[in-house]
Amino acid sequence: MTAEWMPEVGADYDHDLELEADAVVIGTGAGGAVLASELAEGGRSVIMLEKGGYNTRKDFNQQEKDMFPLLFEEGGGRTTKDGGMVILHGKTVGGSTTVNWAICFDPPGRVLDEWADKHGVEQIRLADLRPSLDKVRFVLNVQKMLPDEVTRNGQLLLDGAAKLGLHGDRFEHNRTQCIRSGFCILGCAYDRKQTMLVTYVPRALKFGAKLYPNAEVEGFERDGDRITAVTGTLTNPKTGKQHKFRAKAKLFSVSGGAISTPQLLRKNNLGGDRVGQNLTLHPTTAAVGIFDDPVRAFDGIHFGSYVSDLEPEGIIIESVFAYPGLLGSALFRWGDAAMTQMERYDHMAAAIVLLHDDGRGTVGVDGYGLPVIDYWVSAADQAKFKKGLAMLARIYFAAGAREVSIPHATGLTLHSPDDVFKIDALAIEPNRMAVFSAHQMGTAAMGKDPAASVTDSWGRVHAWRNLFVCDGSLFPTSIGVNPQLTIAALADRTARHVLANQGRYFA
Repeated sequence: MTAEWMPEVGADYDHDLELEADAVVIGTGAGGAVLASELAEGGRSVIMLEKGGYNTRKDFNQQEKDMFPLLFEEGGGRTTKDGGMVILHGKTVGGSTTVNWAICFDPPGRVLDEWADKHGVEQIRLADLRPSLDKVRFVLNVQKMLPDEVTRNGQLLLDGAAKLGLHGDRFEHNRTQCIRSGFCILGCAYDRKQTMLVTYVPRALKFGAKLYPNAEVEGFERDGDRITAVTGTLTNPKTGKQHKFRAKAKLFSVSGGAISTPQLLRKNNLGGDRVGQNLTLHPTTAAVGIFDDPVRAFDGIHFGSYVSDLEPEGIIIESVFAYPGLLGSALFRWGDAAMTQMERYDHMAAAIVLLHDDGRGTVGVDGYGLPVIDYWVSAADQAKFKKGLAMLARIYFAAGAREVSIPHATGLTLHSPDDVFKIDALAIEPNRMAVFSAHQMGTAAMGKDPAASVTDSWGRVHAWRNLFVCDGSLFPTSIGVNPQLTIAALADRTARHVLANQGRYFA
């Protein structure tokens, strides 16, 4: 990123700020960055407010102990209120795109059809969304992974699937000339992953938008059915000293993701009783195959391949690997068992089972203003977990695994395909199985009926003329695949709507 793309106001704030623009966008992830960029390109003055820091490749040192506290909410340790699920999402310029695995899927057409048919969302079918999808795919340089970019970890998943007659494929991803360091979720120190940090945020700045990192919005000023300004706190990351800011505008977008967006809206009594309802999380668990020969899954790109045979049933299997700290904690082993397991780190292959969840949860706010995430995997989704884990175990045994470890408190280890039936007996309860979410959705859902949704079809909050939501909160249902392209395309779609109706929003 060149010097001319640096924020006009750096992180070292030393005074209060009074700001004004046509639009204020709160959050710089897959939704906020795209909206800000498109509005700025359309000739509108834009302020981007980001509560996280302006962290770039010079800060990404590839150390778990440093990057999780720097780039993730609660240092990567955020959980549901019962501690049963880990909730991973970014807190930095670029949002979760800075720390994701760069996987790109178009939204399934049948899901968009459901949004149109059951929730009354206008112009949302795949053909309607195609111009916006094409635009974001171009800017993010989405392309299919090359065969030699798939590591042995990913190839073992493909090989085992092929032996069972299943369909496996390589991911599409948004990387450019990737050097395959494997540190994607700790921030790409080489700017090869085409995150919002290195694509849409710089585009917004080039078109005249202003970026204010370390700026947390706390309050909204109102006049009738319009928001007139937001207020909040600026923090100097070097000294911890804080100042105040106030940003006036004609249009506002809350784009903090499906946890932070309802947190902010609920704290300010905006959006009605549906805010924070309808939470979906793509609940995810994993299994590890142990092979006689070294796999060295930590080398290269950690996500490379997937198996989609169960996708119509709401289950997708994706090859993945992780650094020792993250993987070790996810294995659900303790003491000597944990030591024995991690001694075989270079012989491990790993993959996740990701669900298109049917269950629903909530995001509330406690007395300190912090989010309270209430969610557990429904009975129907527990059955999906078992079916997905059973398929994954059979895939690994077909690929030659000596054993397969399931991340459960019972320490379940399978030694042959004949053991797979043991998965059915597992109790999938909070804190008994390693379950996490990197995809949060649905807490400010779009819809036709204000009694059943938070926003209209374009993300405008019902009853407010100039307040929008622009992130994964908008999804009426879980989408079932990695959502970054869908979020970005919806943001592009919202920007097109706003720019086509400038008299309504900027008069």
